[in-house]
Amino acid sequence: DMALISVQSTLATRIPFVHFFDGFRTSHEIQKIEEVSYEQMGQMIDEELIFEHRHRALSPDHPTIRGTAQNPDVYFTGRETVNKYYNAIPAIVQETMNKFADLTGRQYHLFDYHGAPDAENVIVMMASGCETAAATIDYLIAQGEKVGMVMVRLYRPFDCKAMVNSLPATVERITVLDRTKEPGAAGEPLYLDVRAAVGEAIEANSTAVPPIILSGRYGLGSAEFTPAMVKAVFDNMLAMAPKNKFCVGPNDDVTHTSLDYDRSFTIHGK
Repeated sequence: DMALISVQSTLATRIPFVHFFDGFRTSHEIQKIEEVSYEQMGQMIDEELIFEHRHRALSPDHPTIRGTAQNPDVYFTGRETVNKYYNAIPAIVQETMNKFADLTGRQYHLFDYHGAPDAENVIVMMASGCETAAATIDYLIAQGEKVGMVMVRLYRPFDCKAMVNSLPATVERITVLDRTKEPGAAGEPLYLDVRAAVGEAIEANSTAVPPIILSGRYGLGSAEFTPAMVKAVFDNMLAMAPKNKFCVGPNDDVTHTSLDYDRSFTIHGK
């Protein structure tokens, strides 16, 4: 689904897209899928945009020169001209997602929320780990817990307003899970983006109560990410002194960043 949405979006925005299909899903999943037909693909892709794309390619039939040496002032000015293209991306991607929904019945958003409408504790993450988190959230909600998650569909550009609007108004604590580690940085990339987005929203609304925002790492090197670990992330948010910038999965007995989790926990019953 996202591959098709990405192709149409990159043609419409004239900005390169990186569409990734998480390898973890290929190696660790048995899944039934509903294929997108060739007819639906044809309806999704605007052929006129393909012709325009090909016409802009380098060709001896209409030669152009690009990438010559430039003085700093000209280069800097030129770089700023791309702003209008990037600013337009979120709306175009959402429009493309809506078109895809009309054809297939499968609706996506830049940030999709899954969970209780009155959730107090919310995880923000992206990619294949969302499947595990969503299944665990459904189980915890059935146990009476107010939890949820935000699934990131478009990471760059990062639409701060759309991200904040995807959160339930009742949120009190947020944990951002990154599947990467940035040694020496103030935090992992998604965590910093979410913190900036929420911070800007709070500054624009001085009466709002800022939620606690925590950061965690999971699944590096295709390490397992289980429902027990998801539960540990939610339990950490409720702790009197929650860990920040933690890892969940390995046993970090050197810098003690690990979250403890109950390996016997299951969402499928015993």
